[in-house]
Amino acid sequence: MATDEWKGVINQILYGLMFTPQLNDDTADQMATAMVERRYFGAGPDAYAYAIVQAGRYDGPLTDEIETPHGEAAFRDFLGRLGSRLEALRAS
Repeated sequence: MATDEWKGVINQILYGLMFTPQLNDDTADQMATAMVERRYFGAGPDAYAYAIVQAGRYDGPLTDEIETPHGEAAFRDFLGRLGSRLEALRAS
């Protein structure tokens, strides 16, 4: 997956959080479940898991293309928790 492809997948996650006030564990759990069940997140859990790993390796900004109430650090922290939860669901 090219950089712009995984970043587009990350933007889907960010867009899904635009009206979410708190990026907490409950939100990560709900979003991971929706990814596994392909609700709202049609690319499938493998694409989101891959994009989250790539985002963690990326030195550039992740919140620069979509206006969001969440800052870069908060979003990166959330992606880490989302990735962990998504991996747990994929393994079960």
